Amino acid sequence: MAQPGFIRNFSAVSAIAANRLVVVSALEDFHVAAATDASAVFAGVTEQGTDNHLRVDVVMTQSAPVEFGGDIAAGDLIVADAEGKAIALDLADYVGETQIHVAGWAMETGDAGTIGDIFLAPQLIATIPSA
Repeated sequence: MAQPGFIRNFSAVSAIAANRLVVVSALEDFHVAAATDASAVFAGVTEQGTDNHLRVDVVMTQSAPVEFGGDIAAGDLIVADAEGKAIALDLADYVGETQIHVAGWAMETGDAGTIGDIFLAPQLIATIPSA
């Protein structure tokens, strides 16, 4: 069971579903956007999703329940799929990328559609391109 830490209310760039990964918006301060891959800094995981006013509570620290977008094993590093669902990081999907943003790691095993807990530990994996 998730034990969320710091939760902050943000303006959302657009509607975002509950239990989805979100990223820091490059458009405005204190705004978040739905995560669509591993190319931006993760802000956390939505709790209830956006309302009509495009406000959303985001769990930013400790652990949070997120919808899995594929098979995940406990301990897998987590990134977002195109819908903001959690998927396991597969470095083969990022060949040639110089920056990969990770949201954290899975605390439990599950398949697509599972609402599972992840530990939020945003980090950047930087690679040096070959010459």
